Amino acid sequence: MYVYRIMLLLVFVGYLLSPVLMNGWASPDSVWYRPFVIWGVLIALSLWLEQKRALDER
Repeated sequence: MYVYRIMLLLVFVGYLLSPVLMNGWASPDSVWYRPFVIWGVLIALSLWLEQKRALDER
């Protein structure tokens, strides 16, 4: 149950910071791999939270 609260908090913070992220994403002087780094961090965070939840349920 605790992990769902963290995920809800992450979604809420992402929603609040989405205009800032979109401006940084769309700026022409940004590096080409920035969106891939952001997605990679999100995927790694979700995998880590899922493993933590699986360990707590054993």
